[in-house]
Amino acid sequence: MIGAVKTLFIPRAAQSILLMLALFTVNASAAGLSHLTVRILTGAEPLLAGSDVELRIYEVGGKVRRLPLVHGESWLHDSTRVIPLSLSEPLDPRAVSRFGIYYRAAQPGSPAWEIVDADVEITPSGEAPQRLLDTSLSGVIAGQGELSTPERSASSMVCVTDADCDDHRSCNGGERCSPRSAGADARGCVRGTPVVCPVNQVCTESRGCVGPASMSKAPITPAAATAH
Repeated sequence: MIGAVKTLFIPRAAQSILLMLALFTVNASAAGLSHLTVRILTGAEPLLAGSDVELRIYEVGGKVRRLPLVHGESWLHDSTRVIPLSLSEPLDPRAVSRFGIYYRAAQPGSPAWEIVDADVEITPSGEAPQRLLDTSLSGVIAGQGELSTPERSASSMVCVTDADCDDHRSCNGGERCSPRSAGADARGCVRGTPVVCPVNQVCTESRGCVGPASMSKAPITPAAATAH
């Protein structure tokens, strides 16, 4: 005898909530990265045991992530360290303004520490591995300090929300942030669709679509008056 199959009834309101939560989870995971890989090529001096080395990621809005790269151990000179990192919160590469490698010597008088080359590898979903900010670091730190990439200006950063693309003009339509769209510009912005007014009307930024009776006559400039 086949046992009775029990059906779990979920109210319609609860179904909507569960669907929204699922969509939010998918979007959150797609928007950010949960893993990074740091590569550091050291110079002629070893990293002494007890030194501090951190990856610091600076994000739009002032948030700073400090991720330890050593845990008391020493590093050989002229060696390459490959350090995988797991992030407690997803990272959106588009929101990164700069990153740096922080170093503090284990003891006073330690030799300056050289980083021949350092970069951070990321792998966005569905894409090939790439360098964070498409750059690397190199330099010498004496005692305590940080090697950092240049600060990215807001105008050079890929958009995160539609507000980043807004040109504050209404007649040319609302701009969208869609970096992967075919028509996106270098910042990932897509132009809006211009407003189409009824016949014999034009779009104005202050009042929208207006007809001839509502438009004020443009003043005649001295240059225009003497051109006849």
